Amino acid sequence: MARCSVATLLCCLLVTACAGPKDGQQFVVVALGASDATGVGAVPRSEGYVSVMGRELEQRLRGLSLINLGVAGARIDQIIEQVLLAGQDGTKADFVTVWTGSNDLIHGDDPDIFQQKFRTLLDMVRRHVGDRIIVGNLPDLTRLPRFRSHRPPAVTAERVRAFNRAIAEETALAGASLVDFFGHAVRDEFVSSQDGFHPNNAGHREIARLFLSAILPEVEVRSGERLPAQVTQQRSLGFVAAECRQTVWSPRPVCS
Repeated sequence: MARCSVATLLCCLLVTACAGPKDGQQFVVVALGASDATGVGAVPRSEGYVSVMGRELEQRLRGLSLINLGVAGARIDQIIEQVLLAGQDGTKADFVTVWTGSNDLIHGDDPDIFQQKFRTLLDMVRRHVGDRIIVGNLPDLTRLPRFRSHRPPAVTAERVRAFNRAIAEETALAGASLVDFFGHAVRDEFVSSQDGFHPNNAGHREIARLFLSAILPEVEVRSGERLPAQVTQQRSLGFVAAECRQTVWSPRPVCS
């Protein structure tokens, strides 16, 4: 898993945007997460779940802007930093997807402390980025091939349940929607054979499908009809920190 120091996690972001209607309106989706959000496990990484969601939404919406704030290896503190960065830039989103907790659990973090930080994260997202939030809980990490063969002490069914309880409680408190990844059995055909942990291409498509199942009903109401895809382009948000750069289509952080 690619890792950078905390300071280098504030990376330059690129947005994938569709040429919007003449009045300049856009539909903005922000994705928050760790390695999975950056496409780790997919070949190429542009087949990661965030990019797959973007391509599907492009088929329905004019003026789509997809902002991928995923950072490989991030725990919740780093994701909070990404929200702060987005807020400082004035980013406003129609939908925000949030998927975090696995790295915190694996590193042995206390679920009660995680819950406090998760509450802070969702509150910051609502106040600074957008109030339509889609949260994913944790799959059963104990069933992943990596942890079936060698399970760290911190990776237990009890801790997965504790983290998911925290995620569910804070998601409800924030008025957000919950995508129940835990309710879908871990299947080896969805897991990368390279590391036995990250999703492969099929797994990323399944993650995108589950997130979209929460987003698309509201998208259809908003758009009123199925709209043609637009020509995509990229634009830089124009901030760089600590010589680390990251793009939505080439999401591996490059840190010097």
